[in-house]
Amino acid sequence: MHTNPIDLFLWRDLAIFLLICTPLGAAVSLLLIAKPQLLERLNRVANRWISARHLNQFLDQTVSIEHWFYRHHRAFGAFVMLGSAYIFAYFGILFDKVYALQHLNWKIPPQLVGGLLDALVLSSLTGAVVAFMVGLFLWVRPSLLKGIEVEANQWVSSRRALKMLEIPRDQVENFVKRHAQRVGWLLLLGSIYLFFITFRFLV
Repeated sequence: MHTNPIDLFLWRDLAIFLLICTPLGAAVSLLLIAKPQLLERLNRVANRWISARHLNQFLDQTVSIEHWFYRHHRAFGAFVMLGSAYIFAYFGILFDKVYALQHLNWKIPPQLVGGLLDALVLSSLTGAVVAFMVGLFLWVRPSLLKGIEVEANQWVSSRRALKMLEIPRDQVENFVKRHAQRVGWLLLLGSIYLFFITFRFLV
């Protein structure tokens, strides 16, 4: 039995929610048993197809900031260089591994935590050096980064990903239509069982 007040509160809310939903499930099951054609009409009204084409059109719009970015390349380069210098100074000079190990309350072996911290420091220092070089190129001569930008700035269309959303999946619906009364009886028995279980928990 749960003794935590938060757990009791959540379990009680779940039981009340299930107690409210079980009569609805019983009503749907009775419709499936007695008049499945009426439920099929209601399903046609409620089962509306929502196309993902509008979302696809929104995602396929390009946002170009290159012109504005290169116009202020000196400010961006200086900002990147300052940020990379701070990261390099912090992880190269100011970072205290012993202090970090003492104040990290992770339930894993200290050797593993030390290895993760070493990997964090190494990756941060490497990233800081790379960022400093990029910032220097941006500040002095941004045209040197044009080739890298062209390779990295390739358009990836979202049509193939959203095409999966445009395929209707009505296997469950067709199964229920073919076996409406059997599904109705199973749903009715499950609703009655769930009602008594939740009612007993609340009482």
